[in-house]
Amino acid sequence: MRTNHQPNQPSIAILADDLTSAADGAAPFVARGLTAAVGRGQLPRQAAAVAAVDSGSRSATSSQAFERVARLTDRLAGRDLLYKTVDSTLRGHITEELEACFAASGRKSMVFAPAFPQAGRTTVGGIQFVDGIPVSQSSYGQDPVHPARHSALADLVPKRITHVTLLDALTQEELDAQIASIEEPESVLWVGSPGMAAALSRRFAPAKTSAPLIDAISNDVLVVIGSANLRSHIQADQLQQAGGVKLLRGPRTREQDPGALLRRIAQDAAGQLQDPRFGALVATGGDTMEAILDLLKVREFEILQELDPGFPLGRARLGDGRSLLLAMKAGGFGGDDALERAVARIRGATQTL
Repeated sequence: MRTNHQPNQPSIAILADDLTSAADGAAPFVARGLTAAVGRGQLPRQAAAVAAVDSGSRSATSSQAFERVARLTDRLAGRDLLYKTVDSTLRGHITEELEACFAASGRKSMVFAPAFPQAGRTTVGGIQFVDGIPVSQSSYGQDPVHPARHSALADLVPKRITHVTLLDALTQEELDAQIASIEEPESVLWVGSPGMAAALSRRFAPAKTSAPLIDAISNDVLVVIGSANLRSHIQADQLQQAGGVKLLRGPRTREQDPGALLRRIAQDAAGQLQDPRFGALVATGGDTMEAILDLLKVREFEILQELDPGFPLGRARLGDGRSLLLAMKAGGFGGDDALERAVARIRGATQTL
């Protein structure tokens, strides 16, 4: 049975393997007038046109990833559109997750398009590139936690899925046009990264709307850099020079035990957030935000807007009743001033209320 929704507004399901993918998959639809909620390991309880779920499977074993994706897909498959996110650098248990998702989805075909041109991730001849380098040969291929082992999309497609369309894209406009032309969208399992989310939102959501107003919060913002990605630390350096924020960051080089480092940073952040003067949390790295939200016992939140492509802003309710704004992005996304601009936008929103 299909989920109830407004006429001409399809109900949309998003299934992601980490938190940033769930949130940045939903954000473009919010920018075009739809409501969206994100659930962590479960469907969000609040009603929304877009239900996004983080399976938390990127850090799981391949068999755990398969089981989680099958179980959650079964609960999401009744929505009109089903979008399975993948990392734009092709990390994670992609083959296992696509096999589980497709089998449980009841869809007839799959469209696989992980290009995210605004972040330098393009697809040419079925090969995924990052800033012109095949992804498995880039720094993402050397990631000690989640390395990219393949550059060819075909290498990641389960053999059991025979009706597959692989899309090349050098620009967002090219991706938009291809996705707009595909017929019978409800019969398709859509697989991609934020570039696909943007394209799907343009096809299936109303015209772009103004960002919603944000409830007044304290101007204090906690920024947590959990990613060792150099780009995140360059962004943190620029933010630190601007001053006026509380900044927690890990080392620039990867430690032998990244799990222990993550726990330390998350515990520090969760402790800081007990102080009610903080009204917003900005974090780089899905694992970082996941660990902090675990300690805060936050299982779901709503998406409010997109600060930048791939940089969503949400709002959670804490156990003591306080609201906390949540902004998150993957470590390798954004220009040098991405964090500085995000903090300015969050503060600007609160200062105009």
